[in-house]
Amino acid sequence: MTERAESYSDYKPGVLEKWGIKILRNYVNGDKEGEKLLGPSPDFFPKSTRIIRWASFLGLQIGFWTTYFIILVEKLFPESPETFSPEFIEKWSYAGAALAIGTILEFYLLYKLGLWAAYKLTKLSGIELEEDPDLVTGNANLLSRMALEIPDPDLKLLGIDPLRLTDKRSLLIRTFFYKTKVLLSNLIAKIVLRKILARNSLRVYADYIAAPITAIWDGVVMYLILKELRIRLLSRIIAKEVTDEILKNKDKLSKEGKIAFLAAVGNSVVFTQIFHPNLEYMLIKMHKGFGSNSQNGSLDDLDTFGSLVSQLSKEEKKACLRLLCVACSFDGKLSAFETKHIKRILGEEAKENLDSIRILSEYIRKGNLEACRERSRLFS
Repeated sequence: MTERAESYSDYKPGVLEKWGIKILRNYVNGDKEGEKLLGPSPDFFPKSTRIIRWASFLGLQIGFWTTYFIILVEKLFPESPETFSPEFIEKWSYAGAALAIGTILEFYLLYKLGLWAAYKLTKLSGIELEEDPDLVTGNANLLSRMALEIPDPDLKLLGIDPLRLTDKRSLLIRTFFYKTKVLLSNLIAKIVLRKILARNSLRVYADYIAAPITAIWDGVVMYLILKELRIRLLSRIIAKEVTDEILKNKDKLSKEGKIAFLAAVGNSVVFTQIFHPNLEYMLIKMHKGFGSNSQNGSLDDLDTFGSLVSQLSKEEKKACLRLLCVACSFDGKLSAFETKHIKRILGEEAKENLDSIRILSEYIRKGNLEACRERSRLFS
């Protein structure tokens, strides 16, 4: 069961997340002589792409050789010894030990590789791994979770519920079918390839097919994880810059404007159905910067947000809707769920804002930081 944090500091990372943070800090401490960037590298995207591709290739190698080791140990023994005979017990004792060692080694090496790549990408982005007592998800937590495939915690900050508009039963069913699909796709691929190989002169290699399948799987998963991490790093840069811009102009905002800005981020949390770490960053920093203590319970209510926006001045309204677009772009895509509810609340103004989200999402996916910055400016 996931943990739920009701305030900025209630969440406690698990053992695996702490281990990941420790490894990341070891990388930082071991790289004191390395060049520190004051901001993102000008060629962040091509350099980060090389890191991602290299890590994916190494992940493929890890998957192949650890699985090959497991198969090789099994092949050292007779194919089908009599059940419970000494040969049977010996074979499966060694095979079981090889499976345990190979699997543990595979995960350990993949995790270390993921953390190494995460550190390299972070260094390239110019983001520091310093602790921030305000945040539930600091930079180190963000990296550790992504590299180790740890889900974001089930947060409910300032009364905002990411699943407010979500059918919990349908979400559970979708999650079940997704996990089942992942499991079955790997199993079916092995069966199909075994059948193909069994029909020709290559059938002697059929038992070894698990090695390349595992290799491809590990390489692809590593690639997807690091691509998502790059999106999160890029959107963390944007989140910080946008938040700094808002707080710089906070004295120009009305009380309703400040609440509307918080509600824009709060509703984007509901639209994306997850407390994205960079939305968490913006929300907490704005809430603290504004000194807001009211309206917490309505920061995720669409109708309240629509009412607030309608009360704003033209300039505040424009900036608030831009903020909504920026916040909805952080995951690099625009979902049908987001589209549906944005259309509902914005009416005729929805099309322009949805187009803005699509464009900014594309820039984030492509790693075009300067274009992201240009599209993310809230105030003229």
